Amino acid sequence: MKIRLIAALYAFVIQSIMISYVYAEEVIVYGLNAMPLCGLVEGKPTGIAVDILTEATNYGAPTFIFEMNVPWTRAQRLLQNTDGSLHAIIPFSRTPQREQNFKWIGELIKTQYHFYSYGRQGPVESLEEAKKILIGVVSSHAIIPLLEQAGISRLDKALDAEQNARKLFAKRFDTIAESDFIAKYNWQKIGRKPSEMLEGMNVGDITRVYIAAALHFPDDTANRIENALQKMRKDEKMQQIINKWIHDQ
Repeated sequence: MKIRLIAALYAFVIQSIMISYVYAEEVIVYGLNAMPLCGLVEGKPTGIAVDILTEATNYGAPTFIFEMNVPWTRAQRLLQNTDGSLHAIIPFSRTPQREQNFKWIGELIKTQYHFYSYGRQGPVESLEEAKKILIGVVSSHAIIPLLEQAGISRLDKALDAEQNARKLFAKRFDTIAESDFIAKYNWQKIGRKPSEMLEGMNVGDITRVYIAAALHFPDDTANRIENALQKMRKDEKMQQIINKWIHDQ
């Protein structure tokens, strides 16, 4: 009887240690300065994607450590790190060009790309029109291959969405290509009114934005994150977070 009790106690301790190990898991997440999806505000990581993932930890996902000061191109390279650490990236648009090279862990939000103009008589309403002008974009943005495939090659690349908005206001060019959330948020951030920007034609289809990782990212950890996001989507917690940011915007 005593031996059985000791064995049961031993098994319980081992199980507790294993559970503690699993749930102590941390994922380093590289984030682009692309508010309101994610970025730094007063030195702290914030935004829709950050809030969703932070809440996902309460639904069984690992803890997320956000690093928002890594250049976007370098962040994508760092995903391939094989030192045993877990790395992911947000907000990462799922595109045909990227499909085979990354593990798409979980969808966070959907957005639509548009041409947005300032100081023009009218918005950009055709690809032929867009081919004739200089377009502001964020470096390494998923929209760039879409534009290049359409024959739009005159691109001015900014470090982030805020810099792109400032260039637009400074009339470095009169049109940018950006997602709806990001374009409007950063235009307001630099002190401008949304009504000043002219919304032109869509660029591509609706874009699904993910937390993504390298192909070697562990399946069990990816499944924990996706399961947590599914639970949040089912009980409408994810939509509540999105609504908060849309309302605040």
